[in-house]
Amino acid sequence: MRQTPIKFTITIPVKPYVKRFIELNYGYPVDFSSDHEAHKYLQQLFRKPSRIRDCQIADTFCTYTEVLEVLISEHDFYRYGWELTKTDIVAFGKRYEYRAKVMMRSMVAIYHGMGLPIFKSIKKFQDLFQFEEDDWRYEAIKKDFYRNGFNQKIDFDNEIFQKVEKILLRNMYDLGTISKQIIKEHETNNKTCG
Repeated sequence: MRQTPIKFTITIPVKPYVKRFIELNYGYPVDFSSDHEAHKYLQQLFRKPSRIRDCQIADTFCTYTEVLEVLISEHDFYRYGWELTKTDIVAFGKRYEYRAKVMMRSMVAIYHGMGLPIFKSIKKFQDLFQFEEDDWRYEAIKKDFYRNGFNQKIDFDNEIFQKVEKILLRNMYDLGTISKQIIKEHETNNKTCG
């Protein structure tokens, strides 16, 4: 009779909004096994630990105030290990921090672009994804959005489709999904059609 595979739980310190973002995507405790790319990334961190910046990183992570519980298989546990270096903990956090911010910027940009004031756009984002003020403060979201978000007002009569496409293309470009050439092609096509 085949036994159910054993899972081990490891803990990784992260920022509060990163914890919420990862748990939204992978459940609690976090299980990366359903996402091949995320699972491979975690295996890679265990397989080839990096200590390049360990001496520059304090033993206590000031902004990494939450602990993420992550399931790993018995196979991964015994084959690759279960410890992350300080350098790898920061790399892991930055990877998901960037993804959380791209999601936030996209959602807030769409709400704001469709006419909601910035404070309502941010509040709507926080409510929709249940980011409490303790997880991701309003002021931090606002500051990041004004620095890095793509703020484009949508003219519903003429430009709704073009503006939504532009917001999405810009965010996909920021994520590395598409190249600048696609954005240029989109702009050229809209000038000739409009």
